Amino acid sequence: MRSFLWLPPLFVAASFSLATPVVAQQPDQTATISAGQCWVNAPIKPRPIHEEVEVVLQESSVRYAVTPAQLREGVQQVVTREGVKTYRVVPATFKEVTEQVEVKPETQRSVVVPAVYEAREAMLTVEAAKTVLEPCQAAGTRYGNNGAMAFCATEVPAREEKVMVNVLVEPETTRVITEPAVYETVTRWVIDQPARVVEITTEPQLASLPVVETVNPEKVEQRTEPAVTRTMNITKYEGEPQIVLRQAVCDSDLHPGLISRLQAALSSRGYSLGNIDSKLGQRTVAALSDYQADNGLAIGAVTYESLEALGVR
Repeated sequence: MRSFLWLPPLFVAASFSLATPVVAQQPDQTATISAGQCWVNAPIKPRPIHEEVEVVLQESSVRYAVTPAQLREGVQQVVTREGVKTYRVVPATFKEVTEQVEVKPETQRSVVVPAVYEAREAMLTVEAAKTVLEPCQAAGTRYGNNGAMAFCATEVPAREEKVMVNVLVEPETTRVITEPAVYETVTRWVIDQPARVVEITTEPQLASLPVVETVNPEKVEQRTEPAVTRTMNITKYEGEPQIVLRQAVCDSDLHPGLISRLQAALSSRGYSLGNIDSKLGQRTVAALSDYQADNGLAIGAVTYESLEALGVR
């Protein structure tokens, strides 16, 4: 009887529940299993799909920059007593008048009210829940000699990762503060009754008061702060696990030339297996299993299905 090469199956995570059926596929109805051929029951694993997800750690916001107004101090001449004509015979009479003189105008300035953020904890699923198939003992397989193997489905829970996210609670704003005008009290003398008969000229009296005037008004500039994001890798799985019957290369047909071509094909597709030495070692077996899992092929043996997919003759 001819022997065949059996490689231990390497299982990957599968995104399905325990209720997902495991299908045992039979050879094509038109295929004939002939003497001298080698066949294996091998698993087909769900195909892993890797994606990148953008996670917003901090939302975009609006910021303000305030340039204060430029003020200049000066001096203003205020008439405290008007000039007047009086008469020697009957002098003029005056009355006292009190007035409010503005020495500093009303001004407004803006104050930035900072934005308020709240740190929140978010859970991100980085690997979905899955079910894997593992060799196990089932009724009748322990003592049977018909080559049947038992596989048991085991659920692996989803893997989650905590991510701290700053959530904008209140955006940044500005508040206008009004500073009132400043006044000073000035006492003036005005004519109550003009002089009569003889004119007497009285010169006006002046007073200097310090005042503040605006040279350049206040400026408020607005800018937008971009959002802060992070790229995270997510793994999903496509398909369902299956147990299928595939024709494998028998030990007597596994010659160094075939192994060398198999190693070259795997290496050209980016699967690391060390040097091409025409020997079916552990690294070559692992590279072949990775290629079979990535391409939805039966895993665990050097099958003709895998050789055809690799273009190995």
